[in-house]
Amino acid sequence: MLELSHLTIGILIVAAFLTGLLHGAVGLAGGVLMAAILAHFVGLKVAVPIMTCALLFSHGSRMVFFRRDTQWRTAAVVLIFGLPTVVFGAWIFTRISETVIALVFAIFLFSSLPVKRWAKAHRLKTTTPVLAAASSVWGILAGNVIGPGFFLTPFLQGTGMNRLAFVGTMATITLAMNAAKLLVFSAGQIIEPEGYALGVVIGAATIPGNWLGKRILHHMTDGHHGWVIDLFTVLLIINFLYIALSS
Repeated sequence: MLELSHLTIGILIVAAFLTGLLHGAVGLAGGVLMAAILAHFVGLKVAVPIMTCALLFSHGSRMVFFRRDTQWRTAAVVLIFGLPTVVFGAWIFTRISETVIALVFAIFLFSSLPVKRWAKAHRLKTTTPVLAAASSVWGILAGNVIGPGFFLTPFLQGTGMNRLAFVGTMATITLAMNAAKLLVFSAGQIIEPEGYALGVVIGAATIPGNWLGKRILHHMTDGHHGWVIDLFTVLLIINFLYIALSS
């Protein structure tokens, strides 16, 4: 049973707003950063299902905010091929330890860097078959971790979308992905009623941050957008390695 002080809950609400702002401005990193913060209070095994619940609010609000920029056909391709493997990945999550989860987070984030560099060096042009194959791999990762968009990013950007279309499309994809994960976690009974309640509180706090992040994104260049993603990727790798070694 979760037992958090009022001070801790207040800290988490402020953190949710700030990570929501990041999520709205970048389209990535906010959820995984909030999961990393929450893990230090409740443990990573508990933090992931709570954040899965919270991200329904965060992704849902960004989907609404960026609905005019979203590439709906691209989102449909990703979900058709990715959702079945998301369910499989979420099932795996219910059966592995917190240390393994932290290592999966770190390895997945670390591997996203060379994938992104390779895609940029080869000027990756994503065809529908390539996107379908990448989505199937992404789904397995998505079922286990928060923030799997780091892997999918170069393949979405390879379709030629700009930063606004990227944020809107990613929000639509990850909203459906988190809904599927939450169903698996609920069936596996790894999230308690208190976890749902905390997820709702955290999720609600991200909405104004997402709105403000959208305004920041309109003043950001595509180059700066990529630099921010890389910076937070490195910081999060260090964080999850620390959690894995200390758990």
